[in-house]
Amino acid sequence: MTNIVIVGGGFGGLGAALGLEKKFQKNKNIAITLIDKRDYHLFTPNLYEVASSEEELVSLAQMKQSITLPFSEILRGKNIKFIKSGLKRVDPVKKQLELDHKQINYDYLILALGSRSDFFNVPGAEKFALVLKDLPDALRIRNQIEFAIQAHKFDMSKKTIRLVVAGGGYTGVELAGELKSLADFLAWKNQYPREKIEIEIIEGSNNLAGGAGGRLSRDAYGRMQELGVRVSLTARISEVDRHFVSLLTGEKIAYDVLLWTVGVRAADCPMEVSGLDKKGRLPVNEFLQVRGYQNIFTLGDMACVTDKNGRAAAPSAQDAEDQAKYLVYALPFIIKNQKPPLPYKNKKHGFIVNIGGKWAIMNYNGIYLTGWLAYYIDKLAHLRYYTHLVGWYKAVKCVVFQMEIYGRNN
Repeated sequence: MTNIVIVGGGFGGLGAALGLEKKFQKNKNIAITLIDKRDYHLFTPNLYEVASSEEELVSLAQMKQSITLPFSEILRGKNIKFIKSGLKRVDPVKKQLELDHKQINYDYLILALGSRSDFFNVPGAEKFALVLKDLPDALRIRNQIEFAIQAHKFDMSKKTIRLVVAGGGYTGVELAGELKSLADFLAWKNQYPREKIEIEIIEGSNNLAGGAGGRLSRDAYGRMQELGVRVSLTARISEVDRHFVSLLTGEKIAYDVLLWTVGVRAADCPMEVSGLDKKGRLPVNEFLQVRGYQNIFTLGDMACVTDKNGRAAAPSAQDAEDQAKYLVYALPFIIKNQKPPLPYKNKKHGFIVNIGGKWAIMNYNGIYLTGWLAYYIDKLAHLRYYTHLVGWYKAVKCVVFQMEIYGRNN
């Protein structure tokens, strides 16, 4: 029996598990195991929606339902064994994984553990800033914002309540744009002057939205101005304390809630690997094998995949899905040890970034759109992804449910 073990049930890991199960469904000598510390698949593109939703409009149960899919539902009827556990260590010599409460063996291992927030060694950032990587993070953000307003609703000496988003990439822009509606509602709910709630993005580069530049950055900046969100560009953070963000210029910006969306680095590697890049990503060859280990693969945020110029490519959910599809194609060749598969090649992806309500920017295959149409195209993309996991009927129910509850704040 050949044991294929996949650790991590995100876009890459889950995609690889489902694809390999389909590829080997007639082969009784292949066993596939999926391991994740959670018992659900997290749809991370909607985390910013949860973080900006008011609990009186959307319940905790609805929030969890809107952004998670139980693995038991996704894997029903599939020949995939699921283990809920964290991964402590990989022993490549024994081909063994040490989990929280047991050990299991593997013949082929796919590491898809994702990423964690990168604080870039900024003093105080990890201690005082709130991150947005999972469901508890999102709930913590929305609770902290409401607490800040409630704590000062009777404080006449408090000039402003400032919500600061550190990082003006895709996540930071989407979060800041949606916070406008949350601030509107909380001001009304607590009878607090709306003009005293400020939202500000602090971005180290001179462009918003991942440093894309040009038209996209200008449109994102213009949309922020429409929403009343202040944007500080070329503002590099040097230190964070309980009440202030310090910039390299010496300027200090006061905040009540600080949200950290500056960047990510790979999850901690559970084995000894040399040659990690500055983001902690594992070096891989053209077949996504971890260098030095022919039977260990990695993908998504953990993989340092280089482009044709030898530069590390920025990972995305779309890249993780592409890499999963590649492993579904390549692994049978490697297992049979016949001719080698074709090498993996990066693809250039388009994207859609939502910025406040039913408004988005889309740049895909030369098509550039802004406004409501881009927003609805994004929902169709979500529908397509959910269909792959649970079929058309349940996918439609999921996406319609998301649009209904997220729209209550708009």
